[in-house]
Amino acid sequence: MFDADRNGAAATARAFATYSLVPYLGILFCPGAVLMGASGVLRSYRRPEADGRGTGYISIAVGIIVLGVQLLLWWLLYKVPEWSKGF
Repeated sequence: MFDADRNGAAATARAFATYSLVPYLGILFCPGAVLMGASGVLRSYRRPEADGRGTGYISIAVGIIVLGVQLLLWWLLYKVPEWSKGF
């Protein structure tokens, strides 16, 4: 059904990037997406037969972007009650 993924680090990075999309809890998975994505990219350069370079790059980008959004959500979680006290 699916093509065999010969780069386990890139597949793991894709899983981390998917789990990082969970609001608030996903912040735990963002560093894993970035680190495993970088590992997958390095592995694809060392062993050309191992696919996953694109998956690694996308996982790194998603991990960084989602980390920024997650940090914004956590900041809002603590700031909104302070802002509501002023009303």
